[in-house]
Amino acid sequence: MSSGIDWSDEESARRYDAVSIRDPDAEKHFNHGLELSKKDKEGALASFRKAIALSPDYAEAYYNAGVVLGNLGRPEEAAEAFRNVIRIKPERAEGYFNLGTLYGVMGRKQEAVEMLKRAVALRPAYPEAHFNLGITYVSLKNQAAALEEYKILSGIDRDRAERLFGLIYT
Repeated sequence: MSSGIDWSDEESARRYDAVSIRDPDAEKHFNHGLELSKKDKEGALASFRKAIALSPDYAEAYYNAGVVLGNLGRPEEAAEAFRNVIRIKPERAEGYFNLGTLYGVMGRKQEAVEMLKRAVALRPAYPEAHFNLGITYVSLKNQAAALEEYKILSGIDRDRAERLFGLIYT
């Protein structure tokens, strides 16, 4: 799958779990992890893991740990982090999107389809998820399903729709 997870979507990561009550030290470790995430991935991961140890249901810390693990080329660990995000916040499309995209990169195409379908069910106007779902269908040689994603994407993100169209007919 050529379109990977948008590992740099810090704004989404910051607001992912903005409103919840947690250990103040966990928040401190989480914020330190965000500061380190651009320059010291291992340090950022250690900070996110400390936040999780202090607040085991800290979805945002799992989310960011998954992003860092993906950047570090550790897809199995990243997948586990995103599965925890889904466990804690099943109503949030981002966890399904990242896990689905990761599954696609890992070659687990059917699982990718299931996770990406859940993401778009939760957030129908999610262009990245429709695009990655379309790419996954292309890789599965399911042109009809890929074209359906193209049609949906045409109404929400014309540039991505055109890129997907090109991939369908390559």
